[in-house]
Amino acid sequence: MWIWIAGFSLIILVCSYMMYKAHRDILDRREIVVSSYPKDFPPLQLFFISDIHKRSVSTETLRQIEGVHAVIIGGDLLEKGVPFIRLRENLRRLRTLKAPIYFVWGNNDYEVDQQHFKQVLAEENVIALCNNSAQLSIIEKTIRMVGFDDHDMGHINSSAALSEAKDEFTILLSHNPNGFIHLSPQEADKIDLVLSGHTHGGQIRILGIGPYTKGGIKFYHSTPVFISEGYGFTKLPFRLGTNAECHIITVISEKL
Repeated sequence: MWIWIAGFSLIILVCSYMMYKAHRDILDRREIVVSSYPKDFPPLQLFFISDIHKRSVSTETLRQIEGVHAVIIGGDLLEKGVPFIRLRENLRRLRTLKAPIYFVWGNNDYEVDQQHFKQVLAEENVIALCNNSAQLSIIEKTIRMVGFDDHDMGHINSSAALSEAKDEFTILLSHNPNGFIHLSPQEADKIDLVLSGHTHGGQIRILGIGPYTKGGIKFYHSTPVFISEGYGFTKLPFRLGTNAECHIITVISEKL
């Protein structure tokens, strides 16, 4: 009898801890050194958040952020069943950072009414990128922000997306890192830095083992690819061995 009670209590404790991990914000601050980043540019500061899913963005977390040049949403901003009022509220909270907001589609973003979704993005002044690009201006300098459609649910047109990527420092936003990994070397050479999500770092890792590798910096085609473990969760509101994270990324050309 006591064994059953102890076992049940342990399950409750583990589930409570995993739920706590899934809702405890980690604001990750990091420098990414990119040798091709122009030395005469000021350090580029980005707020990167991906895979929000069902969560509401914490105003307490946002209060810790200031002075970023852009907000980047790396896909899965919502999913089926998330009310559009929550979508709008999350975007308005992100707008308090007073920086342009860039967004790319993730696989779960295709589970909702696309016309309504695009309308809300437009009304909240979000720069939605889908196989195209836009410029980001920082102190009279320009950076090219390229956005791919989702690798799984959409259709990537890399030639169209990269058509304007010439001599500028170019950042690729691709919800699924495979969108970049599967590029030809010639197209990959046009990109200086990649920001991705999708994997959740495996979300639940048992003894360090999960369905995906941990998040962080990887290198493909000799290009740094930063993969976030994501802010939200999918299916169950649990995390183990991963973090519910968002990021302040500072891009520099060399260690100061």
